[in-house]
Amino acid sequence: MGLLQKAVETYGAMAHRAGQVFEGENEPLAPISHIMARPQIIITLDQSGNFVAAQVLDKNTPKIIIPATEESAGRTVKAAELPHPLCDYLRYLLPQNQVEYQHYISQLSTWANSSHTHPKLHAVLNYVQGGTILENLRQAGIDSEEKAMVCWVVNGLGETLNGPCWTDRTLMNAFIDYYHEKRTDTPPALCMISGELEMPAGQHPKGIVPISGNAKLISANDSSGFTYRGRFDDAAQAATVGYAASQKAHSVLRWLVANQSVSFGGRTFLCWNPQGIQVPRVTGPMGRRSGTAQRAANPSQYQKQLREALSGWKEDLPQSAGVVIAAFDAATTGRLAVTYYNELLASDFLDRLHDWEASCCWEDGPYGIQSPSLFQIVSWAFGTPRNGKAEMDDRILSQQMQRLVACRVDKAPFPLDIERALAEKASHLLLYEGENRQKLLFTACAAIRKYHCDHLKEEWDMALDKNCSDRSYLFGRLLAIADAIENNTYTDEDRRETNAIRMQKAFTLRPMTTWSALWDKLRPYNKRLAQSKPGLYRYYHSVIDDILNRLSPFDPTLNQKLNDIYLLGYSHQRAYRTEKSDSQETEE
Repeated sequence: MGLLQKAVETYGAMAHRAGQVFEGENEPLAPISHIMARPQIIITLDQSGNFVAAQVLDKNTPKIIIPATEESAGRTVKAAELPHPLCDYLRYLLPQNQVEYQHYISQLSTWANSSHTHPKLHAVLNYVQGGTILENLRQAGIDSEEKAMVCWVVNGLGETLNGPCWTDRTLMNAFIDYYHEKRTDTPPALCMISGELEMPAGQHPKGIVPISGNAKLISANDSSGFTYRGRFDDAAQAATVGYAASQKAHSVLRWLVANQSVSFGGRTFLCWNPQGIQVPRVTGPMGRRSGTAQRAANPSQYQKQLREALSGWKEDLPQSAGVVIAAFDAATTGRLAVTYYNELLASDFLDRLHDWEASCCWEDGPYGIQSPSLFQIVSWAFGTPRNGKAEMDDRILSQQMQRLVACRVDKAPFPLDIERALAEKASHLLLYEGENRQKLLFTACAAIRKYHCDHLKEEWDMALDKNCSDRSYLFGRLLAIADAIENNTYTDEDRRETNAIRMQKAFTLRPMTTWSALWDKLRPYNKRLAQSKPGLYRYYHSVIDDILNRLSPFDPTLNQKLNDIYLLGYSHQRAYRTEKSDSQETEE
């Protein structure tokens, strides 16, 4: 019950926002006994219930708050006898639909004639009882369907009461009090969320995660579905949840999902502070608290930015503040599962985000040093890039995203299979072009650095290490130099893939043998470079000589398969030789 308890706690802290629309929110927080619905027709009435105007809304209109009973909130499409108390589909408002119409009129009349009545209720009731709604819509030029959601605007009641029903908090409070009084005949039971005696919920709300449709977090299935048969006599023996607690928990989860969640492959990831303080998303870079991003040109600048971001987030979070991380997915159309859940102190949560980005980072060309997002890691490891986007199966995306979320939040070691997949993809750079090639190399190197930090406790710098004697690292540097020699002889008209890139995969399998073959292919390019850019030619050859001197000719492993570290050497030398190329040309 940890998730629901934290959700109820969040509702308590955010109760002042319930029923209000705030700028920047995708959806408002609905009060208890209310749900979110997307209106399609607005009908305006005067205080006596006379028709004034009607308006059709497009499909992108934001959802509004409408009152709902426990039964109507969980109804199916064919539930003719379960209308919402005020705003509902057109079919419930038409006298020719006798069953739907009579249930709607009966329910609205009971509320309007109760001690918790409201002036707007009588106006709507009088109008619907008049039975002119279809005629009025035709006169307004509206050709509507019976499945169109109708909402009401009532004017002429005075400045404080005029306006839409869905923004009138006095109307919302009237229904909350009315429905609470109506349910008092239900015997109280121990609520396993609040720990208090409350009126139990018979059904629980649906639609917490929009992409999962009507899937429910708590099943309302009866004995015919074999939910509890064989273990309990009735559902109450399995668990009892109070109506108010259920409403608060589901309402706030729906609100958080609508405004703060991210979804990948049908799985929704949510991260929040129960007191409503903003926290960074668990699936993306921590970023700076101010929201501004600056290019980190070197490791010291990057570490400084991370420290500033960490202290900036911590300034707004008290020592006792907590963070809740959860992931949701629907295996079926009726069941919503919590696939991941964790609670942390905000300080621990921020420290873990910081530690991840401090170790899983690399230089990303013109963007400077940064940490790839979790989605970027998964998409390059398991996806197939097409037209600038990575395509992959949704199930793979959702599962792998959750693995990395757990790895990041729980401080688990970086997964070996993801690191190997990225290293293998980056060993086929010939298959990628332009920015995709750079992004893949950057992501692979960041993951390799993270893997070696977690598993082998190795700290790889993000700048060229000329003193490193690792065999794979040195061969990676040679590959970058071979690529540079050929590239520097091309013009914009005859630019093509270099022999180094074409032979990359063979180079990783038999580095010494492939280097000899590659060097033979570079003879004409060496000659051309010596003539056009002699300073650069001498520099590249001095680097090659230095690298080859570090490789012992008596090493029996010299021609064995390279490990993933060669990509770090290749990336380092590639970035360094680009800078050196520019400086050499300037000198000449």
